[in-house]
Amino acid sequence: MNDPRHLLILTSKTGGGHVSLAESLADILADDFTSSVIDPQPRWIHRHYQLVSRYALWLWSAEFQLSNTPRRASRTHKLFSGLIRSRLRTLIAQERPAAVLSTYPFFSYSVQKVAPQMPLVLLYSDPRTLHSAWLTVKNAALHLAPSREVYAQALAAQVQPDKTHLIGWPTRRQFYAPDPAAAEWAWAETGFNRQRLTIFLQGGGEGSAGFARTVERLLSLTDSQGHPALQLILATGTNQLLQRHFREHKRCHVLPFTKTIAPWMACADLVMGKAGPNMLFESVTLGKPFLATTFIPGQEEGNLEMIRDYGLGWVALTGQEQIGLIQRLLHQPEALREKETTVEAYRVWNQAGIAKVPSLVQAAIAKK
Repeated sequence: MNDPRHLLILTSKTGGGHVSLAESLADILADDFTSSVIDPQPRWIHRHYQLVSRYALWLWSAEFQLSNTPRRASRTHKLFSGLIRSRLRTLIAQERPAAVLSTYPFFSYSVQKVAPQMPLVLLYSDPRTLHSAWLTVKNAALHLAPSREVYAQALAAQVQPDKTHLIGWPTRRQFYAPDPAAAEWAWAETGFNRQRLTIFLQGGGEGSAGFARTVERLLSLTDSQGHPALQLILATGTNQLLQRHFREHKRCHVLPFTKTIAPWMACADLVMGKAGPNMLFESVTLGKPFLATTFIPGQEEGNLEMIRDYGLGWVALTGQEQIGLIQRLLHQPEALREKETTVEAYRVWNQAGIAKVPSLVQAAIAKK
């Protein structure tokens, strides 16, 4: 017998923020369900992603685009099913969940083949343009759309309208219910001047000399009196080169890899980094404007459009553009305040949609 209060959340450790989305679902549903967050893919797929994302990002982009037609997506689902079907069958038997949720598109077909009676909930992980792989299965128990654009695309593709709901982009509890005491502790750790422009800068995946030079140029900016103009919280992840290079700089707080990142972002006036959807909407959930500095071609281009269309921040893809924008914000602080207003409007709309998720999941399970 399946456990009516347990969920199996399937995700993928292959970029795109699928794991963070899965953890966000687990947090949002924690009052009503226990959850297991699992990636059922073989290890060689993870290794493939690690290699191409680091050394051949163009190849990852090409793979993303290659499967982005209805026919090719369907074929990819069927091929992929052969890799994970046995593992999925074992997982479902072990977990005995009330429902299976997925934040990765290429699991949906396999779940329906392995457990056709199991309620399947799909959380689309594309904030702007829906990949065709999400549309191979159009009759899941519940389809959750994270934006108005994706919701419209799903309906246009004839996904069942009564099972398709517009919510928003889920984030983890540390972002939607931030701990003020943790933010105060982070401020104390930095030793920063709270009146000075503070930027949270994501740099863990970028070890190039060009990125380091941009950081140095930011730290060298001064105000009209010649005083230091800003301070950085530099999230270096596991990049030890960046950690060693900047750890002694008094206006650069080096932040190694940590799962608890919200308190540090809460200290910032502006968040800078790659235009991944999770970091973008985590910033929005904290009320912080976002500056996109790079993106994965194809996969993340729509995120740049979201930033521009909804006033969530700025896009500056070269070091020169980034320095120019920061200089403008230093001289025109009202521009940052204006963006905070549009970010807040989107945050309120997004959180109202996310609040519907527990009742939607409960209803989808009850119908089965």
